[in-house]
Amino acid sequence: MEVRIETTYGATKKFVAAGLEAFNRQHQTGSLPKSFAVTVRENEAARGGLVAEGVGQWMVFTLLWVEDQYRRRGFGTSLLRAAEAESKKRGAVGALVDTYSFQAPAFYRMNGYTAYGQVDDFPEAGMTWFRFKKAL
Repeated sequence: MEVRIETTYGATKKFVAAGLEAFNRQHQTGSLPKSFAVTVRENEAARGGLVAEGVGQWMVFTLLWVEDQYRRRGFGTSLLRAAEAESKKRGAVGALVDTYSFQAPAFYRMNGYTAYGQVDDFPEAGMTWFRFKKAL
């Protein structure tokens, strides 16, 4: 047996992700909600987006970002509402998201998400990583 540390990980990441996904599918009896992405636009230009991945009966919103000058104008809420509606239409029973204390925990609370876990001093001292959930 040989174990290697690789400084470039693209191929390994794809290999491991595909293997883990195949293994997980063997243990999940239901059909997975399909993954999707949502963009919010102004004058045809994308100003933000959200990526949602189906895991079991849930959707995990892995990425949500809005350009700085478009924040606090409802763009993020519009993305979240659209993703929740699409998730529900695809059969998801809930949505999960994680965020750091310097990002958007108040935003998710304001939109009906409940914190169910946190890690203090992550990713650095004085910061907190939160996990949120919401039934759909």
